[in-house]
Amino acid sequence: MNQQLKRFIVYYLPLIANLSLVAYLVWQLGLVPYHQRHGEFRMFSILYAVGGLVVGSSGITSFFLVTANEKGPRRWLIFALVNTIVPTLLLLVLLQAR
Repeated sequence: MNQQLKRFIVYYLPLIANLSLVAYLVWQLGLVPYHQRHGEFRMFSILYAVGGLVVGSSGITSFFLVTANEKGPRRWLIFALVNTIVPTLLLLVLLQAR
């Protein structure tokens, strides 16, 4: 598989999913009146299911990067760990703002 395609799928696609979760939460919590938020919960459920897949794939990627014996740059490990943590933090923000 092409190295750039692999990097896009493993690192940038989860980042795009996380950014869509952030945008959705900012939109729902900041711009939508409280009484209309509950009707859009289905959309957040779908986005958070995607976030769960992001957590799983980024967690596996982080594990493989930690256990590899390569002495390369650690920015990809940090990138994968951030992609693992962001969806969980977003759920906590949603629960607190509710």
